Amino acid sequence: MSFPEIVQVLDETQVVAVVTTRADGRPTATPIWSMVVDGVPYVRSVNGRDAWWYRHVRAGRPVAFALADGSIAERDRDAALGLPRESVATEYVPVDDEIQQRIDDELRRKYSYSPESVDAMLSEAARSCTLRVVAVD
Repeated sequence: MSFPEIVQVLDETQVVAVVTTRADGRPTATPIWSMVVDGVPYVRSVNGRDAWWYRHVRAGRPVAFALADGSIAERDRDAALGLPRESVATEYVPVDDEIQQRIDDELRRKYSYSPESVDAMLSEAARSCTLRVVAVD
């Protein structure tokens, strides 16, 4: 799969499954939201730095996205691990980066069906945990 295909999945899928690695090496899947702005995908931790998937990513552990509807991870994390997936890298996006406002706007548009959840994703704690998804070198 090419990186543009990953971007398409992250853009068109409401809930994606991010697959990270625990300290003991076991993979785990977590359902999260993703936003694409000008062809660049982003993810944000609604639970801020307390989210274990976010801590795994920031610790430099491997990260991938399932290449299917990630909402399965909401019901069955193990089943989500059985989906095909593609490895990616991430880059931290500072809270004062000008792209943050455009990410906020995309959150409001893509997830307008859940305004309370969007509000949580617009919090300072969540904004400070924004990651750009990039191709693995």
